[in-house]
Amino acid sequence: MSTLEHKVKQLEEATTAAQAALDEKESNLAAASDALDKAKAKLKELSPEAQQTLQVNDTELPELITAKMAAQEEHDEAKKRYETNQKYLLIFREKASR
Repeated sequence: MSTLEHKVKQLEEATTAAQAALDEKESNLAAASDALDKAKAKLKELSPEAQQTLQVNDTELPELITAKMAAQEEHDEAKKRYETNQKYLLIFREKASR
């Protein structure tokens, strides 16, 4: 196996792993988004009087917003890693086929 073929194999493995990580991060982001949306909906269901007396710190919103932001960041990083791996994989496959 040539060095180029070896690099293609490594990139294929890295791309597969990056795809799996991206899938996991997409699932985590969807779960965090759903949890935040449910909490917002629950607050909207409260009576106007209850909404006026409620303070943000009395809710789970700050934690849910932080969790969603973290999940979004992790998703974006995983997506970038996957796209970069895929880009280089295509380049190396093209070089190997020559």
